[in-house]
Amino acid sequence: MMRALPFLIALSLVVPVFGDSGGPDAYGYVWRDSNEPDGPTYSWTDITSTGILIQGLADDNVIGPITMETDHPFYWYSRKNIWIGSNGYVSFTNGNIASPFPTIPTSGGVNDYIAGLTADLNFTGAGNPGQCYLYDDLTQTIVSYVNVPFWTSAAPSYTGSNSFQIVLNKVDSSITIHYQNISGTTQNNDLLIGIESVAGSIGLQHSADIYPASNYAIRFYMPASTDLDIVDATVDYNSTPGSRGRFLSRNGSAFGLITNVLNSGNVDLTNITVQGVVRNLANVTQVTGNGNIAVLNTPSNITVDLNASFTPTTAGIYSYTSTLSGIPNELVTTNNSRTQELVVVDTTLATHALTYAGATDDGVGLGWDGGNGGVGMYLSPPYYPAYASATTVRIVSTLGTAGFSMKVYDDNGPNGSAGTLLDSVTIAPEDVVVGDTTIPLTGTLTIAEGGVYVLWYMNGPNVNIAEDITPPFSLHTYEVLGGTWAEYRDREATDFHIGLQLVQEPVPDIGVSGFFGTAPGQNIEEPITVRTWITNYGTLPASGFTVSYQFADGPIVTAPYTGAAIAPGAEVLFSFPEPFDPDQTTTDDLCAWSDWDLDLSQTNDTTCVSVNAFVGIAERASLRLRLWPNPSTGSVSVEGVPSGPFTVSVIDAFGRTVREERHAASPRALQLDLEGLSTGAYQIQMSTEGVQVRAPLLLVE
Repeated sequence: MMRALPFLIALSLVVPVFGDSGGPDAYGYVWRDSNEPDGPTYSWTDITSTGILIQGLADDNVIGPITMETDHPFYWYSRKNIWIGSNGYVSFTNGNIASPFPTIPTSGGVNDYIAGLTADLNFTGAGNPGQCYLYDDLTQTIVSYVNVPFWTSAAPSYTGSNSFQIVLNKVDSSITIHYQNISGTTQNNDLLIGIESVAGSIGLQHSADIYPASNYAIRFYMPASTDLDIVDATVDYNSTPGSRGRFLSRNGSAFGLITNVLNSGNVDLTNITVQGVVRNLANVTQVTGNGNIAVLNTPSNITVDLNASFTPTTAGIYSYTSTLSGIPNELVTTNNSRTQELVVVDTTLATHALTYAGATDDGVGLGWDGGNGGVGMYLSPPYYPAYASATTVRIVSTLGTAGFSMKVYDDNGPNGSAGTLLDSVTIAPEDVVVGDTTIPLTGTLTIAEGGVYVLWYMNGPNVNIAEDITPPFSLHTYEVLGGTWAEYRDREATDFHIGLQLVQEPVPDIGVSGFFGTAPGQNIEEPITVRTWITNYGTLPASGFTVSYQFADGPIVTAPYTGAAIAPGAEVLFSFPEPFDPDQTTTDDLCAWSDWDLDLSQTNDTTCVSVNAFVGIAERASLRLRLWPNPSTGSVSVEGVPSGPFTVSVIDAFGRTVREERHAASPRALQLDLEGLSTGAYQIQMSTEGVQVRAPLLLVE
């Protein structure tokens, strides 16, 4: 599939003129075709009944690795594993090659492959007849593309028909391509036929942008010997195979500088110097490590510890670059350096984002022609378990006619690929906003190990996602066409503005934090509405719980909370539908609490307040206590004492009785000695014949 571009490119149609032979390349490979007297004979081998059907080929994707019975010699080395590309090539390394196709040879990008009929082929679309078969034995490996059409944006997304096969002969080390039938045209007549070595700078191109004839064959011949000394070493990977981006926790574990070096030539190497440097985006060096390889034979590789580590103390984007030097007369130097992206995340924040994209973008973005495609990022958190609450995306342009979907997949597919769909949210065309958008997941997602694939998928044309084209790059980018995932064709020069928002560990924790309108020491003489503050102490919205209250050892009143979910950190005032009507005259605690099955902490569920409950309001009305002096320094006169025997109690601010005396009836004022009590607020309580009355008192120095 072609990417939708903001401008058109005019290409002239190349007239198909074939020579009968070509080469040699720098190594000595030559090719001859079936028009040459001593060239190959076109001879199609039908493997549809003897081979195996390759499943999973679609539009712009790769299937592999497939292990052959025996190695196939290729240039100065041998390969045992192959990858089959939907765009008509067989590769000896994993990599997606898509239109526009590079000329051969080209250093950088995907190397080490055979372009049989490398064009924008397509195995998807209703009724698509395209199939691919593989036959393998001790002497040969055959890959046949049968009735595979070219991709087109018009429904049903394919046109034409192509049948060709690539034959790897392990006896004479030749490579033959048979073209049974070629019909139709591909986008921009973009075709490629040839072979390219692992070095990239060495390869042999048969043709570009020319359609081969039907009933035609091309054979590539390996030289019996070569005079070319391939002096070449490669930084195979940094940190781990693939050199893909890594997320690190700020103030977390140090990142050790590790590099793997491959002898990619045919000459033994000695005294290779290896240096590794971590820099921030301002190109300021954070740490440097060094190592030396005394001997590196061919073919072999070695992992080098550079005796240094990067301590991630500041959040941001960093690059780890390892470089080789000290190799005289090296054939290729473009592979002597490799950069890995490191992103330090401040995991102490309440929310923090996983994204490999920087602050800027190219201002153009990407959208697929026809609007039926998407791009994705693989994101693996720096700690476990991690809790994802939202995806993030930056849209660079939209005409408002198409929406998109954000999908999250588990990495439980074959070889860690996208597997189970975990979450999906669709954004309607009218809701698409140019710029950064945070899109909540349908529920908090727990990542216990590995990572997830986050996919932005177009639901129509003319909506573009932002691309970050400023290094370093994560190599975690994917293109998804017709539901099939493949590594993004420009993954070495692009990251997408796609991310995952993480939150701290989800804690369900609700509690009653206080009363509204009911104060300590309050007199309650008639029914009142009990109102309490409910606080969400956790990190998840709270709903579906009950709230209860009880006075002293009286009945428990319970009511469900039916309001909107309470956001983390928020509080809501709750009113009980059943009022509190005192049924005893006493001073005791009025308590309220919450009850939630999910609650992880019960220590903050309950709140209490000491109040004075009265029954028999008429009797109490005759009692009126007067205290003086108030404030008092040590003793106080009390007027309005009951006519009969009574008990006087002194109650502190915590509701505790700190002094109590019994007295006979007296018409005169009672002198109450408070010597020995601490300064502070108190209540003086008179009790007689089931009636209680209080008055406040303040003790001062």
